[in-house]
Amino acid sequence: MGCTVQEIVKIMEAIAPPSLAEGWDNVGLLVGDPRARVDRIMVSLDITMEVVQEAVEKKVDMMIAHHPIIFKPIRCVRKDDWIGGLLYELIQNNIAVYCAHTNLDKAPGGVDDTLARSLGLLQVRPLSYEQGDPSVGQGIGRIGQLARPVPLREYMKKIKEILGIESISVAGPTEKQVQVIATCAGAGADYMEEAFLKGADLFITGELKYHDAQEAAARGWSVASAGHYFTEVLVVPQLIHCLQKRLNDLQYKIELLMPRGQKDPYCVIRE
Repeated sequence: MGCTVQEIVKIMEAIAPPSLAEGWDNVGLLVGDPRARVDRIMVSLDITMEVVQEAVEKKVDMMIAHHPIIFKPIRCVRKDDWIGGLLYELIQNNIAVYCAHTNLDKAPGGVDDTLARSLGLLQVRPLSYEQGDPSVGQGIGRIGQLARPVPLREYMKKIKEILGIESISVAGPTEKQVQVIATCAGAGADYMEEAFLKGADLFITGELKYHDAQEAAARGWSVASAGHYFTEVLVVPQLIHCLQKRLNDLQYKIELLMPRGQKDPYCVIRE
């Protein structure tokens, strides 16, 4: 049974309703023809040239990404520009792009849910209902608890294993037991205070600014920065699984791919 870009858009809007997105965000179909046929989709966290070239090589018809390819207003589309070059490559190869950002963060089963459950949290609930709807359990960040209290340093080792990271940055007290854990994938500094007001022993996010870490230490809060990429990329296989189920239910024969070239822009230099 044939499927179009617009049909995929409808499925994505059911998974992560655009109404959940923050007002400053840019989500939805950002590149492509809604009427175009789709046989192969690549799902990624980011759209980089490496990922786009892989999509071209694999004859992908549509890409679904978390971070919007067009975020700030653009005044021109030039092939020798970073964003312009990506847009050129996508349009010349008839690849549509759909982006779900803060709406996928908030959505049930989305980025924040996936991170919290991956880190072993139970009784998970939204951390903040900013522009969210408590009646359906949507909101930014998550707060839950571990099955038992554990030493913070022991839990940090576990997080490194789960996320596949070499190091994790911690500010504030480290010689303590933790059980109530708040999380926010990506850049979650705005929700740090709310986490501790709600009784968190530890707040885990992707990245914090230097002065956020200073504030946490001064106020006796334990916060951990585990990497923007690593706290969010967990959602990619989860989203593929969710999409596959919905496509199967609709009897659409579409191949879903995860890019090999997807990676953290940072690297750790040890020598």
